[in-house]
Amino acid sequence: MHSALRAPLLSSLLMLCAAPALADDSRKPTNFRVGAGVFQADIGNAPSYLPNAEQQGFSLFAEFPQSNHTASRFILYRLNGEDDIQLQGGETQLMWGWGLAEPGLRIYSGPAWHYEKMLVQRAAGDHYRVFNGWGWQFGIGAQFDAITLDLAATLRDPKDYNSENLQAGASKGDVWTHNLLLSYRF
Repeated sequence: MHSALRAPLLSSLLMLCAAPALADDSRKPTNFRVGAGVFQADIGNAPSYLPNAEQQGFSLFAEFPQSNHTASRFILYRLNGEDDIQLQGGETQLMWGWGLAEPGLRIYSGPAWHYEKMLVQRAAGDHYRVFNGWGWQFGIGAQFDAITLDLAATLRDPKDYNSENLQAGASKGDVWTHNLLLSYRF
């Protein structure tokens, strides 16, 4: 019986000794951030059933700065606009810049990959079409303690969008997305 009490007693003693060290680490925030934002997609010369800069949606995202000069971000976004404009998707970004892991001004750029579904109109009826490809994103922001505010934009490869424009009888155009992002650092 004496040895049966020894293991729980030792475990309790170790946890009691480790509690101050664990509590001290929990006060220091990591660089992992989660947040929400306002999302816009602007497809140049788009037919009326595709988004332009007039519609706004929302985004949810997670970001992890690996250093003060590199970070990665994953954004999920959705837009349900007027005239039955519907868009939902995600974008992965690699960020290179300054101030990504510490308080103060942030500025960054880097490659991005997106995958999204949009409602498109056809003679046989509306259906969802997948759009995906590369892009290049740019951003600027500021971090105040654990709160970060960013304004970011991505210039996307317009190939998929322009094929939809041409199918609808419209001309080719550039494709931009814009995000105003607010996050909290844990």
